[in-house]
Amino acid sequence: MSLQPVPSSLRDLLADILEISPEQVTADLSIDKVENWDSFRHLQAILALEGEYGVQFDPQRVPELTSVALIQQELEKKGAAL
Repeated sequence: MSLQPVPSSLRDLLADILEISPEQVTADLSIDKVENWDSFRHLQAILALEGEYGVQFDPQRVPELTSVALIQQELEKKGAAL
């Protein structure tokens, strides 16, 4: 599976919430690779993404969105303009 580049708006939003540099936000970045990507920051990211892209995530799917690639795929499924 080839990973798509992360759009700058998504990269910048996640970098800000996770307090990491935007260069670190790659498609293969996941919850187990970032020390401060905890449940609180995960919820912050989901809420920020919903606001930024005008989408609403299924609450049952939220715990499964554990990588940048999975988040990006879910946003694309919801028709978000990335």
